[in-house]
Amino acid sequence: MFHVEQMKLVDIKECPICGSTGSELYLESNDYSTSKKDFSIRECTSCNFRFTSPLPTENDIGSFYESEDYISHTDSNKGVMNKVYQTVRNRAIKQKQNLISSLTSEKTLLDIGCGTGDFLKFCQDHNWKTIGLEPSPSAREICHTKNVEAKDIDELHNLENESISVITMWHVLEHVYSLNRDFEKINSVLKKDGRLVIAVPNCSSYDAGKYGKFWAAYDLPIHLYHFRPNDIKNLADKFDMEVENILPMKFDSYYVSMLSEKYKGGNIVSAFFTGAKSNRKANEQNNQYSSQIYILKKK
Repeated sequence: MFHVEQMKLVDIKECPICGSTGSELYLESNDYSTSKKDFSIRECTSCNFRFTSPLPTENDIGSFYESEDYISHTDSNKGVMNKVYQTVRNRAIKQKQNLISSLTSEKTLLDIGCGTGDFLKFCQDHNWKTIGLEPSPSAREICHTKNVEAKDIDELHNLENESISVITMWHVLEHVYSLNRDFEKINSVLKKDGRLVIAVPNCSSYDAGKYGKFWAAYDLPIHLYHFRPNDIKNLADKFDMEVENILPMKFDSYYVSMLSEKYKGGNIVSAFFTGAKSNRKANEQNNQYSSQIYILKKK
């Protein structure tokens, strides 16, 4: 059982990307799914990166993933949101496999934050040699029932350098507690001509602006970082990598808008129109989609 009163909080004193000690309050929002507690997002006064602070300790934050609302750790079809998520996930898996297949002819895949293993299973069936890393023991158990190899997330630091041709992080980077330490290791595990594929929410999207503190993709406090395209570029530069391409995840605007409407007491019809408007504005004006895929390579 989760007890908010026992939770310890840690102030982030340095920007996770540029290291600056200057920051100011950007937004306060609520953990709508687990603790119902308010959390804050701060913005670096040097590079403008946005990050959650204060946040729960690394030992405490795992409790926030135990909510029944945390969909990626379950295969449940219970409820409207779960059914929508599972339907879209199944359709997206093939698209993701097609994407990574276009990046390399050498089929070695590491999926960090592999959840219940459906993406890895599909890739395995298409002749990929796969390994998954997943912090949730229950999700790893589901992986094993599908004959998918899934190890604890800490095993990242035991992987051999330059051993993987494609590393994927589907809505995972925003959860990584030790961002710089782990990103450095991810870079070292990737082969010289390999690709790192990162999907993250984009807090510069239209739907983020419309919903403000109710925007579901802030997902406090388990989303530790709140990325925009330039933030990913700055992070890549820091580790001698570059962004090769940026691709939209057009369904996310609808799904995130549905959750956001739920949090603010709105309705699904409004969510549909917001999701469509967000995609239209991104397509016509600025390519700032609700979620985006970044393909990185070594310089």
